[in-house]
This record gives sequence, structure tokens and C-alpha cells, in this order.
Amino acid sequence: MSPRIPSAFFALLACQAERELKPWIAKDDDLGQKMWRINQRIVKVIVELMRNHDTPESLVILSSASDLLLRATDEMLVDGEACTLPQLELLEATARAVQPVLEWGESGLAVADGLLNLLKCRLPATARCLSHPSAHVRALSTSVLRAILYAGSLKASGKKVDKNGIHGPAYQYLSVGNINWQTDIEKCLTWEAHSLLATGMPTQFLSTAAKELGCTISI
Repeated sequence: MSPRIPSAFFALLACQAERELKPWIAKDDDLGQKMWRINQRIVKVIVELMRNHDTPESLVILSSASDLLLRATDEMLVDGEACTLPQLELLEATARAVQPVLEWGESGLAVADGLLNLLKCRLPATARCLSHPSAHVRALSTSVLRAILYAGSLKASGKKVDKNGIHGPAYQYLSVGNINWQTDIEKCLTWEAHSLLATGMPTQFLSTAAKELGCTISI
């Protein structure tokens, strides 16, 4: 068995990432490209920590580092795939971390709230990515929203759930934090559709994503 990494290590890592993270700006010059490379490395580390569900300390610390997470996903549409994809990957990893956190029971609620707060803040930007010219960005943003819908359907439980004869994980299919995620996502999709129509842009990609997500766009 590998030795457990002390929580102080993850706290130090988060502090260093917060100190070194740069603004997401257009990479028109050498400075912009350097800042992007720094940010991409930092976001990659955060994503790996989010995906490592065997180290709860990292999830606890990251969920409380709201400023770091918000800055890491601050400009999802600033300039092409190289900027957008890492930020979407972080949001997807965040959404997928909610389930293992809630398996801790009631003790995971505060951590889940921290993760879901980031997802809530980034819903409009994620919805805008559904109309991105890059098919990769569109696919990943759809995956992020699907993961958010699933994460929002879970709630911590103190006991295992036996579903269809299978001994399932410690959660129930209830809303976390009383947020209607589908309604909020549909509002963002509707806003984006109106924005596209107002500028004469097609809504085909947006409509396709909404159908895949089981969401309705009100126009």
C-alpha cells in the first residue's frame, strides 16, 4: 500500500498554483504564449488531482480553493482550443468528483458544495462552448453539462443503496443544495440561442446538444 500523502502537501500545491496562475489572455505575443503554457501546466495538475479520487485530502483542499478554481476557468472562450479545452477538462473532472465525495456521507456535503459552486458559476460559459467552431470543444462541453446533470442528481447518504439487487454506492438520486440543474442549464441554453439569433448565427450545434442532454430551449 502506498503511503498517504499529507494534506499539507496538497495545501502547498494549491497555494503555489494560485500564486503562479496567470490571466487567460490572447496569445498574440511571446508573453501571452508563455502565460498560456504556465496556465496549461497548472490546470493539468489540478485536473489530475481532481481525478485522483483515492486522495480525499486533495479534493477537500481544492473544493475550498474557490479563487483558484474560478481563475483557472476564467476565460473559456478567449482564444481557440488551446485555451478552452483545458478549462473544460477541469470542469468535467470537477463534476465527476462529486459522486465519490458524496460517498463519504454527510461529511462530503461541504466539499461537494465547493465543487458545485464552480460548476454553477461556469454554466453560462460552458453553454456558449456548445456553439464553438471546434467539434472537440462542442463535444467536451456537452460532456461537461451531462456530468453536471448527473452530479446534481446525487445526494450524500449514510448507508449503501440497494438498487435492482446490486449493492450500490452511498448516495441517493436527490438534488444537492436544492438546485434544479436542468432548469439552470436550459436557461443558459435559451440565453445562448437568443444571443446567436440576434447576431444572425446558426443554432444548429446548440439545438443538437440540447437534444442530447434532454433539455429544452425556449425561443
